[in-house]
Amino acid sequence: MQTKFLRPSRLGVLAIAALLLAGCVTRSISNSGYPGSNNPLYHGELSDFDVLGAPATGPITDTQIAETLASAKQLAPHRNERILVIQSGAMTPDSEMLSALGADFSLGSLSGVPGQPHNDYARQLRLIAAQGGYGQLLCYWGTLESSKTDEVTKAVSWVPIAGWLVPDQTQKMRIVLRAVLVDVATGHWRMYRPLPIDDEQLSAMIGRRSSDQDQVARLKDAGYSALAHDIVASAE
Repeated sequence: MQTKFLRPSRLGVLAIAALLLAGCVTRSISNSGYPGSNNPLYHGELSDFDVLGAPATGPITDTQIAETLASAKQLAPHRNERILVIQSGAMTPDSEMLSALGADFSLGSLSGVPGQPHNDYARQLRLIAAQGGYGQLLCYWGTLESSKTDEVTKAVSWVPIAGWLVPDQTQKMRIVLRAVLVDVATGHWRMYRPLPIDDEQLSAMIGRRSSDQDQVARLKDAGYSALAHDIVASAE
């Protein structure tokens, strides 16, 4: 007797994918409050093109690409140099990031809230930095990815009052960061991508929100320190 294998329907595949993704949450470091309590000042992220410049219009030749590559240099920050810092999506960079960089560089900050999109946005950022006397511009992006696992004590949480105090859920979270350093005069740039950092925390129903925000704060501290370390290590 031949066994017949049924091909899953498109709806079935989507249902399976939804189950796999259930409980997974991704949020920006600029909108990192407890899920469901969004930051009213958050209006999305800057795109790479907002910071690095829009793609060139018109024909691009292999010769042009080769000449650009030949003239490119490995951009590096200089200790005590003035750097204008932008956190994508935030009115101001997080203080922990500024503290992590502040010992080695003279810092200014600029809003990373997206404005009206246009082709010269990146050049405008460079002009603003130049007007303030900043030789380099640093923009960074970050996400917090989390998933939750119910523990065997979850059933106790159904018990009124007492169950709220029993730790019954583990949240795994990681922070993923990247940054771009831009030379204000030339537009040349360099990217930094520290390794993601993971954290795990057990919480009870009554303290879920504060537990989540403690975890966010720990990961930001660790992530910003790692990113700052990479930037400082590349300094001349």
